[in-house]
Amino acid sequence: MLKRFFTLLLILVAFQVHADAPRYLPGIQYELVQPPQPVSSAPDQVEVVEFLWYGCETCFMIQDGIARWVASQGSKIKYVRLPAVTDAGMVLLARAFYAADALDAHASIDAPMFTAIHRYQRRFDSESSVVDFFSEHGVPRERAREAMRSGTTAAKVRHAQLMARRYGIRGAPTLIVAGKYRVDPSLVHSADELIDVVDFLVQSESAGSH
Repeated sequence: MLKRFFTLLLILVAFQVHADAPRYLPGIQYELVQPPQPVSSAPDQVEVVEFLWYGCETCFMIQDGIARWVASQGSKIKYVRLPAVTDAGMVLLARAFYAADALDAHASIDAPMFTAIHRYQRRFDSESSVVDFFSEHGVPRERAREAMRSGTTAAKVRHAQLMARRYGIRGAPTLIVAGKYRVDPSLVHSADELIDVVDFLVQSESAGSH
């Protein structure tokens, strides 16, 4: 009888330990940013930074899910989008991102550019090919060219390169939570899990448990 009692007790303890275990763990589904980086969010918000690249198919696949998740968070988070620039081949589309930014044209450029690249295999391998695309989507050609070549765009691309190094990102997409936690597709099994890990970290950070 005593043996059965202790067996039951061990089962209950094991069950409780399993129930209390966090759903996701550092080094498995997310990584720690070393050292943690400063954030620009208010004290009652959690900063989430998305590093994206128009040429990244996974970025294309998660955009709708990310947008729905961001909308569901309301004022709980401060969401920041940066182009991922980890090698020279990513610079042109980073310039395109910041040109769209300068022209307040993300709404008319982002989704069409992702779609053009990943659904229709359109290549953007020169400034003129990007300017042509902007023109097709309502941006005057000269304004697009000026935005691509501006000193502000160049400075922002350099800043994005610096932030990529500081956060230790390897490519796109990568999401950074609270300047402390890094999540990318190499650590998860699906786009849904990637968003769920980010959500877990935001909820944990909001609750003060990290």
